[in-house]
Amino acid sequence: MTPRLFSRPLVFAAVTLFACTAIFVSACSSSGSSSSSVKQRGMVVSNAWTPESATAADYGSVYVTIENTNAVVDKLFSASVPQSFAKSASVQESVAIAGPATTSMNDVISVTIPANGTVTFEPGGYHVMLAGIAAPLKAGQKFDLNLGFMNAGIIKVTVTVKAS
Repeated sequence: MTPRLFSRPLVFAAVTLFACTAIFVSACSSSGSSSSSVKQRGMVVSNAWTPESATAADYGSVYVTIENTNAVVDKLFSASVPQSFAKSASVQESVAIAGPATTSMNDVISVTIPANGTVTFEPGGYHVMLAGIAAPLKAGQKFDLNLGFMNAGIIKVTVTVKAS
């Protein structure tokens, strides 16, 4: 008979401790403020937020800051959210037509993130448009957003809904 190095209760306790630690770390990291950032392959995505909706709204805009710490240009070319949250997400830009009082929202093929530069998505400029939102957006709510970059790949960020 081969001697056992670990008893079943000891293994169970170790697995339980690991699982509880993973859940605690995950809960603490997801409860952070909207100023948290994600860094991947030299791209830093931070301050992902959207305004709350007063009633059921079919559309919403997400704003974010993207910093490229690399010496080469990168491009953001896609955005997506879970289908259970909204039907679609697309990268758009608000453009003034015939003066600042009238704007148009246009889909963009890509957004250039300059080498060692920053692009800020903000009201009146670049934004991620959400369409077919399943439920009203409530302050404090969080959801996942995937941003697709040419060089950095897909970066998953957590968006926080802010009070209007």
